[in-house]
Amino acid sequence: MLFSTFTLSKTLLYYKGGEFKADGPWKHKEMFHKGDYELIFCIKDPLYLQVGNERLTLRQNEILIVPPFTTMVGYKKSANVDFYWVHFFSQQQEKMLNVQAQDLFSKIQNKDSDHTDKQLYLPMQFKLVDYEQTTILIHQILSIHNELSFIEERDYLVSALLIQLYNSYWHHFDLSDDESSRIDYVKEWIRANISNTLTVAEIAEKVHLNPDYLTRLFKHCTGMSTLKYLNHIKIEVATLLLIRTEMSIKEIAYNSYFNDPKVFMRRFKSEMGLSPSEYRKSYNLIHLNNPHVDPQIPIPKRIADSIDYIPENGSIPE
Repeated sequence: MLFSTFTLSKTLLYYKGGEFKADGPWKHKEMFHKGDYELIFCIKDPLYLQVGNERLTLRQNEILIVPPFTTMVGYKKSANVDFYWVHFFSQQQEKMLNVQAQDLFSKIQNKDSDHTDKQLYLPMQFKLVDYEQTTILIHQILSIHNELSFIEERDYLVSALLIQLYNSYWHHFDLSDDESSRIDYVKEWIRANISNTLTVAEIAEKVHLNPDYLTRLFKHCTGMSTLKYLNHIKIEVATLLLIRTEMSIKEIAYNSYFNDPKVFMRRFKSEMGLSPSEYRKSYNLIHLNNPHVDPQIPIPKRIADSIDYIPENGSIPE
């Protein structure tokens, strides 16, 4: 399995990004990455891409990370695709590793010299289990258009995005098979029944677990209590509806399983720090491109000044 390192002793450098939609047959044109990584998050599949010599099919909620100095092209037409794309640079010379995931996890657990140097390991392609947080974070990155700030906020958010993906991918390796299967079952049951008014005792009864054990399991696996996770899921649903739909705030309250819009607005602001309307206004404007728009921009000077291994004109290094 192919992994890449990402060294965060310095922030990653945001380059460009957006959301791509095609309502009819479409094939990705050939492109070469000039020293930058591209992260693709598939929302609507299938997406057919050839990266180097390998042909890949990207499915819904899957992540693809295309490494630098690599040619990418669509090898077959896709229909009705939708995906986020984010280009970024690392300020370090990263490594590609062809290893088994379990072997790499053992290395991470041992906290060897590489890992203590703020180094992340991510596979080139993997499926997200909890995709909501990634969707929200990418949308935040793509919504920032403050060119007057002396701090490039998107650099820190891209770094945070990779940390979140790292934690999401490796977390299930830290659970026993029994714990992993049980918590996945409980999460799915909660999602399927979230429209009801749920209590810890009721959830425990329905999934055939002791309430105290359920609470300990949730705390160990998610870092939060069962009820806090339930509220967190509702807020995530609301956040996705705010940035992905034109529903009114009242409609979003009911569709995110709050019976009272006022309670929804109070809880949303408590967790997100913004009212639903403020959140939508802040994070709803992103670059949306389609088959007739080619978002080519020169590498910003702040990136060029930090990176000394970008080949001129995108020429492939020997």
